[in-house]
Amino acid sequence: MSDVNIWINDQQVKAKAGQTILQAADEAGIYVPRLCFHPALEPSGSCRLCAVEIEGQRGLPAACTTPVAEGLRVQTQTPKVMDFRREMLQLILRDHPRHCLGCPRNGTCELQQLVAAVGIDFPYPAPDVVRPQPLPGGPYFERDYSLCVRCGRCVRVCHEVRGARTIVFRESKDGRQSVGTPFDRSLEESGCQFCGACVDVCPVGALRENLTDFHRETRPAMDAVCQALTAIITNLYNKELETRWSTAICPVCSAGCRLMLEKTADETVIQVKPSPDGPSNKGQACVQGRFLLKRYVARSERLRQPAVKEGGSWKNLSWDEALQYAAEKFRSYAPNQVAVLTDGRLTNEELHVLNRLAREYFKTEHVGLMAPSGLVAFEKAATELLGTAGATNSLQDLAEASAIFAMGLNPAASQPIAGTAIRQAVLKGAKLVVANPYDVAIARYAHVHLRYVPGSETALVLGLVRIILDEKGVDKAMAPDVLAALKDLTAPFDVETVARCTGLHQEQLVEAGCMLAEKDTVAVLAGLGVIQSPHVADLTRALITLGFAKGSFGKRGGGFWPLFGSSNMQGARDQGWSTTVMDALASGNIRAAYVAAESYGDFCWQPLMACAQSLDFLVVQDVVAPPEAVGAHIVLPLTPLLEKDGSLTNGERRVQWTEKALTTSTGSRTVLETAAAWSRFFGKEPLETADPGVVMKTLGAHVPGYAGIDRSRARYEAVQVPCPSPDHGGTPVLFAEAPPVYKPWSPSQDLGLKAAAEASPEFPLRLTTKEGLYPSFFGPLLAPESQAVMACDGEIEMHPTDAYRLECMPGDTVAVVFNGGEISGRLAFNIHLPLKLVAVPAERLQSVLGGTHLPGTTMAAKVEKR
Repeated sequence: MSDVNIWINDQQVKAKAGQTILQAADEAGIYVPRLCFHPALEPSGSCRLCAVEIEGQRGLPAACTTPVAEGLRVQTQTPKVMDFRREMLQLILRDHPRHCLGCPRNGTCELQQLVAAVGIDFPYPAPDVVRPQPLPGGPYFERDYSLCVRCGRCVRVCHEVRGARTIVFRESKDGRQSVGTPFDRSLEESGCQFCGACVDVCPVGALRENLTDFHRETRPAMDAVCQALTAIITNLYNKELETRWSTAICPVCSAGCRLMLEKTADETVIQVKPSPDGPSNKGQACVQGRFLLKRYVARSERLRQPAVKEGGSWKNLSWDEALQYAAEKFRSYAPNQVAVLTDGRLTNEELHVLNRLAREYFKTEHVGLMAPSGLVAFEKAATELLGTAGATNSLQDLAEASAIFAMGLNPAASQPIAGTAIRQAVLKGAKLVVANPYDVAIARYAHVHLRYVPGSETALVLGLVRIILDEKGVDKAMAPDVLAALKDLTAPFDVETVARCTGLHQEQLVEAGCMLAEKDTVAVLAGLGVIQSPHVADLTRALITLGFAKGSFGKRGGGFWPLFGSSNMQGARDQGWSTTVMDALASGNIRAAYVAAESYGDFCWQPLMACAQSLDFLVVQDVVAPPEAVGAHIVLPLTPLLEKDGSLTNGERRVQWTEKALTTSTGSRTVLETAAAWSRFFGKEPLETADPGVVMKTLGAHVPGYAGIDRSRARYEAVQVPCPSPDHGGTPVLFAEAPPVYKPWSPSQDLGLKAAAEASPEFPLRLTTKEGLYPSFFGPLLAPESQAVMACDGEIEMHPTDAYRLECMPGDTVAVVFNGGEISGRLAFNIHLPLKLVAVPAERLQSVLGGTHLPGTTMAAKVEKR
């Protein structure tokens, strides 16, 4: 990008072509007042406070929207400009309360800074109105719209960046615009994700974090005495309180967000904010990292001391006693009768040392990731076709995507940062096809939303590939033998058959297929709904085949993306930790296990619960004790990620160094420390407790893809693996040098085509289980308040349109009749369900069918009012 010369206040400034005057001024250190502008948003120029004079031009253009040009001469402080700014500022202050002393943003308020910079030479009386009480933003933030300056930042970030469209401009009673929700509904009803992005961009105190957790019982006690003074006193107290900021990588999901933590001298976390310079999140976060992470760290149930279960109760032990007892038990098992497991949230350095402990001391090759059966099948199939189960491209590549196909994905629930990248791509012109039974937020940006019948996912994808072939939209460089293999594979999946199977209109299928066919590449995205499919392996192969058909591998804007997983699942995969260990557990050949996990909910333990009965002995090291159903015999306190150093590899294969943000809690240990202490009890040379930076160098010697990354590079460059040498720039796009070789395959299971074709008109609806649908909407990152919209007061759920046709209302008793029986219950409406689909609890359906129903599939049915 070439430079241009401009003059700002008679100072020569070198600006880059394409920059605005405001950006050029900021880089030159020249302050231009602004209120509606935010670097994460597209400039709007609505506040007019950044108005400037340009020589030879009429009027006062906005600096935030005016591009630079060679020889441009700009003045930012002329009397004309200053008078205009004061006039704009007067309009804002006319309605703004004068309660700065009690405002939480006092001292950091951008409006205060504007008043100081612009100056006011006009009367500033307090508005003669009664301030309404702040509205709740769940338990996470407050909405005090009496302080709103109508800058539009919150509205724009909710629409442009997060895509929730929860916050809008509404016309108030006096005919002016005001910020609120559509139809003045609650945030939950409006689809709020509670990500906190609106709070982060608000320039004043209108949107502010709820610090009740920090104030604890102090705030209610003060309110009881004098509510009017509470805000002033707490604000003054907070300003006198000495706080520090530290940074860390979020440990929850695979996005790898860099966060900033504000903490007191005693290590109490006040608030967590996304880091603007985070290479993965770029100033964005989700409800888990932004609001809930600090609660997880401060949990009262945190383990503080090792314990052993004796006679149904827990007995505390010292670390040496616990490790010696466990070592004696592990030594009693034959080689490969022990498994070492993780949830994918340990650091790369901990995984490396733990791998060595397992193989050299526990004498086992069974090291792996706890995972549900669907994820196991997904990884096997993806590795078979691509050699990796990770993402082939970077999220930044989505900005260059010409088409995106998202299957079973709700980004807010599994990886919200990917959702922001998808929306940015669509706003730049990418075509988006969403395949999801539920009406998820990402579908609001879709050009085509395919609400397929559950269980028909593979047929849907192969049907789209068939259309692409028929429209001659395949990769121009495709080899003839590959083209022939694709034609053979998709021959049974003509439009008519796929339409009957999926419940979609033929026109929808053709529109989506033609949309993908006309673009050069397609980015294929897989969500949690994919691993819930009854045909996971075939569906995974079909999605990758779609990428092959479009020649999407090895190109920016293309690739394959599994958008789910924990914070270091990719790092674990790179070091040989596989989900296939779950097959060995299910076989019953493993009798003991050691699990090191930093769990953030019971969901990560569910795969192990299914195998817990086959284990004689189980040791769990976690921040909190696992559920009783896991059947742990010994529990060990784990140092969480925020309290230690190390590196993590996010879902984009980006290696990032995280630093200790909080002091290590008394009684807990990292896996590095635990492994070193444990090794002493095996009668062999003990492992050394090395600095994580030293272990990272050792890791590079064992895993070639990490050889070019050290502690400093991971902290400041965030290189993507493989990176085989220090002078290597990393690998943002896999297969860039040579695309992967296509391996022909055939569906290994009945995809339901025949049954769909024989569906009787007598049974016009489809019956499925609620639980089989949930992964397409729910996920570990979704706020509880966001999940509440799916809570229905009834056993049988239908879309209101279908119920009205049957003259049924919520609360009516209805019967779902199908081949094999019927289920009666109270009816509930669910507007998020697709048409002609009925959902019932899984246990009710299984009790009628005797366990013969395949989860994730559907049956022909009808509903009768009783």
